[in-house]
Amino acid sequence: MKYYLILCALALFVPNIVAQNTQEESVVLDSLPSWVKNINGNTIDSTAIRKRMFEAVRTSEAKSVERIQAYLELAEWHQGAKTIDSTLFYLNKSEALSKQLNNKRLEARTYLLYEDSYKARAQYNKAEPYALKALQLYEAEEDVLGTAEAYLRLSDLFYYQDVYDKGMEYARNAIQLLEDKNEPRTLAKAYRYLANNQLFNEEPEAALPNAEKAVAILIDANISDIDFISSRNTRGNIYKYLERFNDAMIDYKASLTAAGEINNSGMYSAALGNIGHVHLMQEEYRSALPYLLQAIDIMKASGNTKNLWENYMHTSIAYEMLEDYKKSLEYDILYTREREAYNQSIIKRLQSELQIKYETDKKEATISEQQERIDRQRKIQFLYIGIGILLAGLLLFMFFSLRNIRRKRQALAKLNRELDEKRKTVEETNKALSKSITDLKAAQAQLIQSEKMASLGELTAGIAHEIQNPLNFVNNFSEVNTELIEELKEEIAKGDSEEINALISDIDTNLQKILHHGQRAEGIVKGMLQHSRTNTGEREAVNINKLADEYLRLSYHGLRAKDKSFNVNLVTDYDEKIDTIQAVPQDLGRVVLNLVTNAFYAVREQTRTTADKNYKPEVSVRTKKLENWIRIEVTDNGNGIPKKIIDKIFQPFYTTKPTGEGTGLGLSLSYDIVTAHGGELTVVSKEGQGTTFTLALPATK
Repeated sequence: MKYYLILCALALFVPNIVAQNTQEESVVLDSLPSWVKNINGNTIDSTAIRKRMFEAVRTSEAKSVERIQAYLELAEWHQGAKTIDSTLFYLNKSEALSKQLNNKRLEARTYLLYEDSYKARAQYNKAEPYALKALQLYEAEEDVLGTAEAYLRLSDLFYYQDVYDKGMEYARNAIQLLEDKNEPRTLAKAYRYLANNQLFNEEPEAALPNAEKAVAILIDANISDIDFISSRNTRGNIYKYLERFNDAMIDYKASLTAAGEINNSGMYSAALGNIGHVHLMQEEYRSALPYLLQAIDIMKASGNTKNLWENYMHTSIAYEMLEDYKKSLEYDILYTREREAYNQSIIKRLQSELQIKYETDKKEATISEQQERIDRQRKIQFLYIGIGILLAGLLLFMFFSLRNIRRKRQALAKLNRELDEKRKTVEETNKALSKSITDLKAAQAQLIQSEKMASLGELTAGIAHEIQNPLNFVNNFSEVNTELIEELKEEIAKGDSEEINALISDIDTNLQKILHHGQRAEGIVKGMLQHSRTNTGEREAVNINKLADEYLRLSYHGLRAKDKSFNVNLVTDYDEKIDTIQAVPQDLGRVVLNLVTNAFYAVREQTRTTADKNYKPEVSVRTKKLENWIRIEVTDNGNGIPKKIIDKIFQPFYTTKPTGEGTGLGLSLSYDIVTAHGGELTVVSKEGQGTTFTLALPATK
């Protein structure tokens, strides 16, 4: 209770904060439902239902109960949609028609909707008269349940206006009416309202049994909706101020979960704020901030700002205790504005009450004219005294606020001086770093050149293997032709024309084969020259299927040239629907070469280390034509990439290969090349099962 009294004092004299700490802003509560993030778009009903309500107005008679009910339904819909002007428009129509038809119950229901609409916007001075009008009508109609509901509305209104004695009185009146009625929901609400008013009237021990009774009634009636959530929240409040923090947390977290399930922003923000308050009371300031900030955001988004100032206050205390004075000052300003608005509403209510009492006394026929004048003067004096007290309180509040702001400004000035010193230190450090960056760029250029030479080595080994086959054919057929020419000379000497023609035919056939394989070798050499020439960066039409297959074969033969014992099953699946695209062929070739070389390395390592005798290394290259994209997939069944490093593989200079076997630039350069072509390079891997790299390029010709 001591801590509670301290917080109450702070509510009057300590300003609050609004800006969120950068670190706390990034905290996302695990239990936060997705509907909270889109709360501005929520309504209480669908467009189809709203359309049916308009249809009910159109088809009903101009003066009928059905039309009143349709107006009320439309008002409720707009209230849920947070369109106050439309809500009041239909309530005005309902009120006027109810009076014409002399339907007291529907008129009373209209007044309760007025009360609910204004209360939700913290306009209690406007809400209270409507609740009193509803009470008078229900009492005149001897409607017990309606009277009890009006009592509860008044109890709740006085609770939010800090007039707890009246709040308790109306709650007890409702309990007395409902004790012998079979209305568990309304009875539980009456006990809950009584407990709320007792708690904030500094009677938590008396409030706890009433809160527990409210929960027990709903459990017995098997009710688990918003009323049950509210009762548990009230009991949590009482536990909190009795410093039974563990019990309070159980009720608040249960309320948070249940409110999320039924998409109730008011109960959800209340539970968040209460959880934050418990952390605050336990001096767990950093833990309190995420809950308090989220509660503030939801209240502002939903328009239900009844407890907004309290969350501003708690957030201010948390930041102040964490010595974040800048944020504390910002929330101070918001708290000051919100609390001032709240005090103004109290002043208006006092003025309204005094004016009503004055008018009532004026009409008393039994009081003499002199006594009437004295009473009127006294009430005016009370009015001025009340306003004077409130103004004095506001001045005192402003004095403490200004003093607190001055202290925080001094702290901010000190922080600015420290930041200026740090800025100078950073500038000196930046100068030293500038030279380091220049040296690093030079080293990076050397490493990039090394990576290019490594790629060229892979190409050279593959091309050497490819060119060997046509050269073998040329040599073999040349030797055969030499022998055939010798035989031809002998046959010419003999004069055997038939044998001469046969030998000439064989020689001609061999020459055609020599020409064919010579041209094949020439094509390979031209391709090698094209791949090794300096990249101009100019784009040209590229056949993706041909490019992928060519670099797959070159990489494989290059690896085989280094390790004759290595064998792998090559799988290709090329989509014939793929057209040529505009790209830099040397760059894309380098990307494919890097990907397939890494795949071969992975299956070779798996072959060396696996204990599975049935393991068969396999590398597949697939192409696929999508609507606006061309996709190349390189898949291996190697040892996979561990989860802890998969996010690092595209970083420059990062490699898992032993020293001397990799520069760590292959995938980094590949990623840069792909993004420069407007594409994407992604990876999916399962450790121990294999890896798939996917290269996606725009399908532009």
